Amino acid sequence: IDVILYQYVLKRRDKKMKVNINTNHIRIYKLLNFLPNKDIDFICQFLKMNRQNVILYIKQIYYFLETKKQSNLLSDMIKELSENKNIFNILKQNQVFMKEDRIFYIILILLKYSDLGLTLNLNTLSSNFNISRRTLNDDLIAVKKALQFYNLEIFSIPSKGVNISGSSDNIKNCFLSYLFKFFVEFEEIPPLMAKNFLGVFKENLSVKIINDIDYFIYTFDLDLFANNKKLLKCIYIVYFSNSYKKRINCLSLEDFKKYFHNIFPQKNIEKVYSFLKSSSLGDFPLKYIHVFILTLKFCNGTLREDGISLKKECNLIKDIFINVTTQNISYDIFFEKFAHRINIANKKSSFLFMSDLSFLSLNLDYKIKHDCYCIFTELRKIYFNIQFSNVIYLYLWSLNKINLTESSTTIVVFKDLPKFLQPIIKNLFLLKENIQISNFVRYTELDTYLLQEEPSLVITFENLSINSNYPFIKYYSLPL
Repeated sequence: IDVILYQYVLKRRDKKMKVNINTNHIRIYKLLNFLPNKDIDFICQFLKMNRQNVILYIKQIYYFLETKKQSNLLSDMIKELSENKNIFNILKQNQVFMKEDRIFYIILILLKYSDLGLTLNLNTLSSNFNISRRTLNDDLIAVKKALQFYNLEIFSIPSKGVNISGSSDNIKNCFLSYLFKFFVEFEEIPPLMAKNFLGVFKENLSVKIINDIDYFIYTFDLDLFANNKKLLKCIYIVYFSNSYKKRINCLSLEDFKKYFHNIFPQKNIEKVYSFLKSSSLGDFPLKYIHVFILTLKFCNGTLREDGISLKKECNLIKDIFINVTTQNISYDIFFEKFAHRINIANKKSSFLFMSDLSFLSLNLDYKIKHDCYCIFTELRKIYFNIQFSNVIYLYLWSLNKINLTESSTTIVVFKDLPKFLQPIIKNLFLLKENIQISNFVRYTELDTYLLQEEPSLVITFENLSINSNYPFIKYYSLPL
């Protein structure tokens, strides 16, 4: 009887595990096999989880497969999960809210409702989460604590619900932080959360604005760091409004130069001015031009604290880099911008902690993954909010070589590959593959480009979702 009861308990336990898939399961699954033989260590460091919990999550995902013959070896589980092409969709279909997700969801909906003048009904909320009012009340305590950080409070309206109180600027600042987190973590959050918010948040983002942001970030060298496009989209969602008559495109060239001379080089500033004059981005309210400027400075790494010297920190970063890679990193303009970027992003008052998995879209070889993991591990001790993607960018930048000649036969198609890395990749590709790259083409412009040109070779360094339409594209890993 004891054996039968024990087997029954195991079956019930397995069923429970199969149902309670949460955001951590999704993240851990996506990170599996990123760094073979170091998977567990990397995931523990990246997600700030202990080893036992990570292994438990992996086993829960594995049991969710319901395979006929299940292995007890962790290595076999990871291998089988990595080879299963359907498991991610299955996990997403069964994903539920964990406490962290619920708090995130409540804050976002409160911020959006504040903008619309609506109140949040708690009974409806507990029903959507499928939790008790007591559990929801515990969540609201955590929500109140998080909002206090932005000098915001929750107030209740009898028979209606709850809402946020605070200054308009504080609400917008909080909204920007959580909206940015939403877009960065979009692929890992519960489907219900993505469904309920994505359409609402994109109402203020027309196709033209999205395309203009893409062009603006790329053309004017604002893609030095990961997720800059997403940040600029968030700025427009939060601060853009048709109710403001004075806009950036109303500025004269002389006034424009006064505002933006510390962001764009003198040779480009008139081109930037002309672009904002004619594009949808120029409709940004003049009232919030300081927010726009701070955002652009953060994007290009020129945002810094007045009177703060990072010489000690820069030397520490260089020492870590040398210890890991055994090669020196030059103190150039990008390295300086990197140091300022991670220093600013580390300020808890400015940016939420978020799990950025955008680096998974890059095809990287084992050496760069391992080296960057070691660098990241050391830098995380100093900068709690450092992004692994930006460590990879710094590593690739350090591989810079002298400029060489180009060819007219090979192009690189890309989506989020930063512009500053292009000459580096071009040089390395010629040195290692003896193939000259003539052009870098955004994936949205590939159709048009191919109508006009006939390259002999089309390559990419990212995991693009367009390969089914272009089977001739050849994939390469970084670094070469």
